[in-house]
Amino acid sequence: MQCNEHINSRQQRKLAYRARNRLLSIHRDAQDLKQRVYDILESHHHHGNPSASTLSTRMKSFPWLPNKNCGSWYLPPNNELTTSSTEVYFKSSDGHITSNYAFSLKRLNLPLIELLHQVNSCFLVDSSVRKILPDSFSRTIPVWCCVMNRIVQRYRAEFRQLDENNQVDEAEWDTLLYTPASIVSPDEYAEISSLIDSRVELLYSSKAIVNPSWLVSTLSKPLRPMWIVEGQVQSYTNSLQLSSVEDDKYYTIICCNPSNYHEGSSSKNHIHWKNHSGSDETSFGYYYTPGAADDDSEWGRNLSPNLFWSNCETLLQPNLTDDDTDALIDTIIQRERDNHLSCVPPNSMEHGDKIGNIDLWIGSYEAAKPPTCWDNFDAVLNITDTEYPDMQESIKQQQEQRQRKCFYLQLPVAEGKKDKIELERWMPVGLVFLIHHLQQKRRVLVYGTKGRDRAVAVVLAFVVLACPHTYPLKLKETFAGFDIDTISQQQQGEADNIYHHSDLHLVLVDVLLEKNGRETFLHWMHNQASLPQEPFADKESLRIVLQLVTQYRENAEPTRSTMQKLNRFFMSSSMYRHI
Repeated sequence: MQCNEHINSRQQRKLAYRARNRLLSIHRDAQDLKQRVYDILESHHHHGNPSASTLSTRMKSFPWLPNKNCGSWYLPPNNELTTSSTEVYFKSSDGHITSNYAFSLKRLNLPLIELLHQVNSCFLVDSSVRKILPDSFSRTIPVWCCVMNRIVQRYRAEFRQLDENNQVDEAEWDTLLYTPASIVSPDEYAEISSLIDSRVELLYSSKAIVNPSWLVSTLSKPLRPMWIVEGQVQSYTNSLQLSSVEDDKYYTIICCNPSNYHEGSSSKNHIHWKNHSGSDETSFGYYYTPGAADDDSEWGRNLSPNLFWSNCETLLQPNLTDDDTDALIDTIIQRERDNHLSCVPPNSMEHGDKIGNIDLWIGSYEAAKPPTCWDNFDAVLNITDTEYPDMQESIKQQQEQRQRKCFYLQLPVAEGKKDKIELERWMPVGLVFLIHHLQQKRRVLVYGTKGRDRAVAVVLAFVVLACPHTYPLKLKETFAGFDIDTISQQQQGEADNIYHHSDLHLVLVDVLLEKNGRETFLHWMHNQASLPQEPFADKESLRIVLQLVTQYRENAEPTRSTMQKLNRFFMSSSMYRHI
């Protein structure tokens, strides 16, 4: 591609948005990222003093983590042993001013605390198209660190312990807010600080920390962030001192933005021309965009970071046009889908997680691959609008060849925002399926494409109704007495009509799929539980249940749209209008 000096900035941004330019920009930022950061820190931390070599060795043992989505593109998989598999997600929108500097009960990032307890410090990578520090770094993480430090202080006071094993001095336990001075002004710092205690109260009252004693023992030192951007370590808004990894009194999160921002450019247009050799003199190259991995769902054509790095030599050939790159990506994606369908997983258990002390698993599409899924499960609930072509035949084969009954039900729910009402419409059927088979002591798998969203939603609804909301999850003592035969009035002869391979009576499924099916189901549940007609769940209790499920399925991440559907399912019934 040749540089056209006569196009305006709007046209530049349009061209830079194409996948070829974005991928080349990502590749450029990822090159030697770790060594660049090590050099910056070594220069910053008492260069030339006797401890410099020790510090260098320590830093190189710290694991590297991507902040989910954007950050994942900048760390090539399996590149170095120091790259951690711990999943971290600090969402920029939580830290937006318009979000009032929210603290997310959905994204507690407790695995990061466990990792820091083991390694003391870590590097976290994220970027932004327009800002030298994404809001995830400048606001979301500082709020998270401060809230976690204060909630541990509160729990410790409740437990009347000073964590003597880790020699924690309550008087020195740091509960201050730390933000980057170059981004957060003193006035904004004061505003955020004034909100921290309310965020702590929200976390405490929600009981989203299901095991406070674990948190107290694991977070044995206060959390503190530091930031590296544009080749510099940032200072704190509330202190003249620069951040440091030398202070062993803290668990340090070193936030790194790998991108470079064009000096003198506006905050809306950091895009500038780069050629493939690294010099701006030649005419062949690409439009470099800092934070190019932002909004990958818009430009990436379904390409994932792993697929990019495994095919980067092909995708980054200098002679490719924008259209050539798009066509290559489409070919790679199609090949991956074909391989995905033809690949038989060696053990479907590897793709699922058992939920508490219940014979219930949440899994991805791979977990339900027939016939191997029947080696591990007795009943399978499919929460997608696609089905393995040989699923029905595999059930028949289990019966004919092994004299074993297997049970299967599909809830035809489209992925993401494509689904409008089907998840809510089919939810009672899915819940009755789970109740029935778990009462029969069967091993049940609930699966979706990735087992993060729709499958999790159905399990959340089940836990709301069938389990005490405490850790570890288990069934209520009254669960065995739930009588699904009382949901519908079966006519003579209808009891023999079974809905496909679900082992549910056809008339029962028909009743639950009627317009008032949800009301029928909820009325039945109130009768079984002998509870007053008040909603079984609200937004806060759903958050608590999500945190409980996340203890077992770490990548359980139902979308906002899915959580809204759960809210409607439990809270918008006409029977609750008197409340």
